[in-house]
Amino acid sequence: MDPADRHERFLAHFLRHQDDIAAVVGSMVRDPHLREDILQEVAMVLWRKFDEYDPSRSFGAWARGIAVRKVLQAWSRQQRLPAAMAPDTMEAILSAFDNTEAEAQNWAEREAALEHCIAGLPDKSKQLLELRYRKGWSLQAIADHVRSTLDAVNKALSRLRQALRECVERRLAEAGR
Repeated sequence: MDPADRHERFLAHFLRHQDDIAAVVGSMVRDPHLREDILQEVAMVLWRKFDEYDPSRSFGAWARGIAVRKVLQAWSRQQRLPAAMAPDTMEAILSAFDNTEAEAQNWAEREAALEHCIAGLPDKSKQLLELRYRKGWSLQAIADHVRSTLDAVNKALSRLRQALRECVERRLAEAGR
């Protein structure tokens, strides 16, 4: 692999997940200096072992696992300090981050499906959605703008929400979700 390409790929992954890595370490280590040392060690290990990373798996989960090992190593080096938390607690923290990452991916897929569904709507429907949800107009302001009744706008938006919900669910089902 070209060294420049390797560097760019690593940075793309690392920068996207560095806040999560810092949060994991920060949730386990209170001393700010020790936290910073561990984060630097984690970054170095991730860079050195990047060729071992399996791109079909989550970079964030891989990086967080390395971060936890670095926290454990730091605790063992400082045996004079009691362990800040039980291994079960550490596992629960990792699990919470993994679940959050999976949920973010699910939301990204739902958002892409919604954008596709909105793109297929007639212009008048898109305008109603734009005024209500992007611009935050009240139903009465929309009704006045489109020269319609409040009840008609409310019903149109209700029908649009239902149609979009069904379209998104259909697209996600087609994608195998």
